[in-house]
Amino acid sequence: MTKPNIIMLVLDTMRAERMSVYGYQKETTPVLGEFAEDATVFERAFAPAPWTVPSHASMFTGLYPTVHQTTQSYATLPDEIPTLAELLAQNDYHTVGFCNNPLVSVLDNGLKRGFEKFYNYSGTFPDIPDIGDAEPIREARREITQFLQKISGPVERAVSDNPLVLKLAMMPWFVPIWTRLGRFKGDTKRSLQDIADYIRHYSTSGEERPFFMFINMMETHLPYYPPRSISEKWVPYLRKDKEARDFLAKFNVESYRWVAPMIEPFSDKQEKVLRDTYDAEIAYQDRQLRRLFRALKRIGQYDNTMIVVVADHGESHGEHEFMGHAFVNYNEVAQVPMLVRHPESFPGGRRISQNVSARRVFHTMLHAAGIEHQAYGHTAGELSLHNVLNGHDDSPEDEVVLSEAFPVMNFVNVMEMNNPEAIEYFRVRKLRRTLVEGDHKLHMVGGQSDEFFDIKADPGETNNLLDNPIGYENDIIRMEQTLEEVAHRLESQRDGILAGEQIDYSDNPELLERLRGLGYIE
Repeated sequence: MTKPNIIMLVLDTMRAERMSVYGYQKETTPVLGEFAEDATVFERAFAPAPWTVPSHASMFTGLYPTVHQTTQSYATLPDEIPTLAELLAQNDYHTVGFCNNPLVSVLDNGLKRGFEKFYNYSGTFPDIPDIGDAEPIREARREITQFLQKISGPVERAVSDNPLVLKLAMMPWFVPIWTRLGRFKGDTKRSLQDIADYIRHYSTSGEERPFFMFINMMETHLPYYPPRSISEKWVPYLRKDKEARDFLAKFNVESYRWVAPMIEPFSDKQEKVLRDTYDAEIAYQDRQLRRLFRALKRIGQYDNTMIVVVADHGESHGEHEFMGHAFVNYNEVAQVPMLVRHPESFPGGRRISQNVSARRVFHTMLHAAGIEHQAYGHTAGELSLHNVLNGHDDSPEDEVVLSEAFPVMNFVNVMEMNNPEAIEYFRVRKLRRTLVEGDHKLHMVGGQSDEFFDIKADPGETNNLLDNPIGYENDIIRMEQTLEEVAHRLESQRDGILAGEQIDYSDNPELLERLRGLGYIE
């Protein structure tokens, strides 16, 4: 059987319920809607973490954040953990990345391991393809770019390492420098045009290996600057409403507020401006995605390519007293789009309502490539999303999904300088874990149960059933026990990686039996 090409398309900061392909009343994603007609749509996919670095690390390794330990912007993925790109490259895949997010493409965090080529559209001096240029020009451009990156790289990385530098970068007068001149969001249109050109060039290069292509699109991340033609359609009142326009202009440079817990809620108008402009960014990005699908069709590889569309996390616009994404796992941040198109193995037009973790895209792509990588007693095939297609999850996860929000310490350190009293009130130093099982979702903060929701009846997570648990007592106790056991398992796996040892539960037969019953080990 011929190995398929594989494309992993990450829609950074994409909130599933704001996409028309997921039932949103505004037609924000018609291109992905058309794509979904021939794809399998997972309606309850949850990100393993609420921000870029740990979530990408989970999707690149198949591991939850506790295990891979890449939970801070200054952290590095342990060398002992193989990445998706490394495993595919070892199995005769050409691996290439096109990335618009500097947290993946600029930082030295190990996420670029295994890529033969990795193009970066963010940062002061982006590194982009030179298709069509003569070899001397290509070589000169590479040397110049590498030299400039050696100068700019340490400065850009210092923002992630040093809270004082981060605080300076968040000053409103400085924000336009790194968001506009520093291309914080990359270049959506240019990157997708380059991707289309790269695909066409690769198909005529004589290269016989299938390709694995990682793509990260950042259009829906703050700051919101949709093109005028898009803005006039989606936020038509902005031109005449000076109050709305001034608020957006001010908010776009107040980057501290993009992440900080909310001391005061938005007004109705402010929330509407943010939501409508976010919709405009979604619509613009969706329009550009047509370039990718059209390029694959033109070379006759659309049906021979597994395309996995997923988000690393969503976005909060003030719900639950938080803005942006980083500290919490409520549905507006944790529930993400996930669509898989591969006619050979994933039926078109199917919608799957079972709970699944976005980390399983790792296993799904490896399984499609015929690579039965094994970790902690399970193969890629056992955790592939293909096991959910029959209407229930036949994998060891059995519809039990975890999300982990580790404190983002560089930002917590900035909060200590800007707003120290908010740290304890919002508990931003505490690890937050959430477990989704069936229609129920349990939030633990600092190891203590904090909230419990019926997310089918209450998808917005506004009615905390811990306040009145009548009828849910057994569910709560069971999920608390499950979450504690899952956390213990993950921490044991992490400790094994740190010690360079295999995990052994033989000294705890009771835990061993519970984990076996849950399907986590053989």
